[in-house]
Amino acid sequence: MGTSRESPLRARIRLWTRASRPARGPAPAYSRDRIADAAITIADHEGLDAVTMRRVATELGTGAMSLYRYVANKDALLDLMADRMYARHDWPEPTGRWRQDLWDFAHAHRSALLSRPWLLHVWESRPTFGPHVLRQFERSMAYVDGLGLDIDEMVETVLLVSTWVGGYVRQELTMRDVARCGADEELEREFTEYVDCVSRSGEYPYFTRFVSEALIPRIDADTRFGRTLQRVLSGIEATLPVGDPG
Repeated sequence: MGTSRESPLRARIRLWTRASRPARGPAPAYSRDRIADAAITIADHEGLDAVTMRRVATELGTGAMSLYRYVANKDALLDLMADRMYARHDWPEPTGRWRQDLWDFAHAHRSALLSRPWLLHVWESRPTFGPHVLRQFERSMAYVDGLGLDIDEMVETVLLVSTWVGGYVRQELTMRDVARCGADEELEREFTEYVDCVSRSGEYPYFTRFVSEALIPRIDADTRFGRTLQRVLSGIEATLPVGDPG
C-alpha cells in the first residue's frame, strides 16, 4: 500500500521508528539531520512556505521521488526540522538552581525563536518526539527535579515557561513589524498626534499613565523580557511544596 493512503500521524511516527541506517546493504545517501539542515536553510533564506519536498530534494541535489524514501510527506519534513533545531541551538545544562536554570532556559528559548521567526510556527504547531526533542525534554525535567513536584507538576512548570516565552516572542515579533512601519516619519507624527488626543480626552486614565509614566516603552527589549520573566518565576516559586533550594 502506498504512503498516499497512510494517515499523517502514522507517517510521522514511522519517521522515528524506522532505523535511520539499515542493518544491511549500502548506507543511505542522506541522514535525517542532513535532510533537516537542507530544509532549515531554505526556511532561513526563503521562508517556511518555500519548504516543499521538491525544493528540499533540489537543495540536496536529488529528485523528489528519492526524498520520499526517507520522508513520507511535508508534515514529516517539518517534524525533522523541529527536532533538528533543538540540536542546533544551545540549551543550558541543569545546575541544581531551579530558578537560574529556568531563567537561562527561557532566555535560550526566546533567543532561538527571535533568530528564526518561522521556528515559532514549527515548534508550537506540532508535538514532535524525535531524539533531539526527547533529549531536551530530559534536560528540562532536570531543571525542576528535587522540588517535591510529581511528574505532572514538573511538566506543567516547564510548559508554563516555554508557552509563556512563545506567546511573549509572538508579541515581540508583531511589535517589531509595527516598528518597521513606524519608521515612516509622517506615520509616526500621525500616531503621536493620535496618542496625544486620546490622552487629553480624559477617558482613558490608565492609558494616559502608561504613556506618561511607564518604563516599558523606554527600556530595551531584553530588560523588558527579564522583568516579566521574574514575575513568572516568582509565581512558580509561590506554588512550590518546598522552599527555594537555589
